[in-house]
Amino acid sequence: MKLVRPESDPVCDKFAAARKELSSALIERDEEVDLALTALVAHEHVLLVGPPGCGKSLLLDSLLAWTGGTKFSILLTKFTTPEEVCGPVSLAALKEDRYVRVTAGKLPEADFAFVDECFKASSAILNTLLKILNERVYDAGDGVVRKVPLKLCVGASNEWPSPDTGKELSALFDRFTLRRAVAPIRSQAGRQKLLWTRDHTPRLATTITPAEVEAARRTALALPWSAGAKEALETILRELAKEGIQPGDRRQFKTVGVVQAFAYLCGADEVLPEHLEVAQHCLWEDPAEQPQKAAQVIAKVANPVGMRVTQLLLETEQVIAGCDVRNLADAAKAAAKLAEIDRQLAGLRGNGRLEKARAYLKDQLRKLKLASIEAV
Repeated sequence: MKLVRPESDPVCDKFAAARKELSSALIERDEEVDLALTALVAHEHVLLVGPPGCGKSLLLDSLLAWTGGTKFSILLTKFTTPEEVCGPVSLAALKEDRYVRVTAGKLPEADFAFVDECFKASSAILNTLLKILNERVYDAGDGVVRKVPLKLCVGASNEWPSPDTGKELSALFDRFTLRRAVAPIRSQAGRQKLLWTRDHTPRLATTITPAEVEAARRTALALPWSAGAKEALETILRELAKEGIQPGDRRQFKTVGVVQAFAYLCGADEVLPEHLEVAQHCLWEDPAEQPQKAAQVIAKVANPVGMRVTQLLLETEQVIAGCDVRNLADAAKAAAKLAEIDRQLAGLRGNGRLEKARAYLKDQLRKLKLASIEAV
């Protein structure tokens, strides 16, 4: 039975507004915003790998301001102690021959967590993280397993774990259903915005309650899969296997919920093949080559138009970067190339990013012409 979404879904509208406002404020972080919001709806966790200062913590802080709740943030090292993550042992309890931790203000009582350099912790901390991230439970030492309020953990690292890491690191790596490499700002327009806009903190016009987030999760899980989307996912798994990429059963199962959450975020009434694009951040195991291969396979099957839009935008950036606006012949040649790219974009159909891509391209063409006139 097909789910019929109401014409006006206030909770979905809040997610759409937050998505737009976050993407507008955080430079070239559209995909990271999508992953964080998708993970929030799907009740999963996100791992972002890249150099410091790429806006990873700012994204989580912005989500926290939007949802309310408490945040726990920590930079892990091999010297980090369990007390720093889970709280100190209660002295009052020790006097009664009980070993219990005081978890106030620590990870077991946090709604959101930012764990920096998450692969550098000791075995004791890794084991605790595994339980909290996957099962959302914690034993403070008294033998009572309690549910933790954790809604979303954003893990960060400067590098991927190596293939020869131990079982604990491999298990922790697997707990992050969504994983993405974060690159520094690449475009000229993004660089200018970074340098000359002094405050990049997102200003969100709405707030959302835990009950509304839970309602979004339930609605997303109820979204039906179209026949085309089911066939596309099965095709993707077959094609990935041909490339030597075989994600585990749990990862495949969780990917279904992630795709439903992304479809909800896009305001869809059912899961369509194009929503499977988010699966490129889920359906792989080895970070060495598999993310790129998975992205190519999934884009080819699920959203070939989106793949072409991305290629044309990359070509646009190359044209702009290689143009000397002081050379009129060079500027005219670049303008002609951009106009040709716009004609190719105009010939594409059926992808939500087309309008945004064309607007960006026309803006760059306008700036190129103005710069050439000023250089005369």
